[in-house]
Amino acid sequence: ARMVHSLHGYFVRGGDDTHPIRFVVERLRDGGSFSVRRVQAVQRGEALLTMTASFQVPAEGLTHQGMMPAAPDPEWLPTIADQLADVDHPSAAYLSRPRAIDIRHSEGNIYLEPGRQRAARQSVWIRCNGPLPDDPLIHAAVLTYASDFNLLEPVLRRHGLAWSDRRLRPASLDHAMWFHRFARADDWVLYAQSSPSATGGRGLAIARMFAQDGRLVTSVAQEGMLRLKPD
Repeated sequence: ARMVHSLHGYFVRGGDDTHPIRFVVERLRDGGSFSVRRVQAVQRGEALLTMTASFQVPAEGLTHQGMMPAAPDPEWLPTIADQLADVDHPSAAYLSRPRAIDIRHSEGNIYLEPGRQRAARQSVWIRCNGPLPDDPLIHAAVLTYASDFNLLEPVLRRHGLAWSDRRLRPASLDHAMWFHRFARADDWVLYAQSSPSATGGRGLAIARMFAQDGRLVTSVAQEGMLRLKPD
């Protein structure tokens, strides 16, 4: 009966995707309107991630939102597989595999080549590849999963970098989301991203997710390590 309205997480150390991860949930509070949980993702006895999530009973109140930015129709944009179909590169073959989330860049992807413009912003359409149950918590979870794929890309665009740059040493440091309104993760969602700052080997990205009808769904923020090693 209580929907998640925010989460704040820190990535403590890297994990191994060939080994199981155990999630330890601590009940911090159940109030009249809000519930708070702390979650530890544990692998081999060490914490990979620590997160606090807050849930709220549905309530009425003041309502406003920012405007959805203009973006091309997602169905007009090529898929990652379409864009990399003719590229003879191991990374292209890896990125072209079927994935859980369909990602379509309005400005073109920067997986193998830098973007044409050094602008610290981009818009990406995202959608789950397949239908999901009607449970709102599942849709919130899938949007959370999808939110981490390319949020640091505005930093790379600003500095003329691509993910394939061998000097690049990236890692997510922390991640925060605020859930404003419900939207289905198996429908198209516009992920409008920008970076206000990069310094000290770290880059900050902020973003908003919009449903196709213009409703602001979530706000997102992430800081990541983006170090460049010497050639």
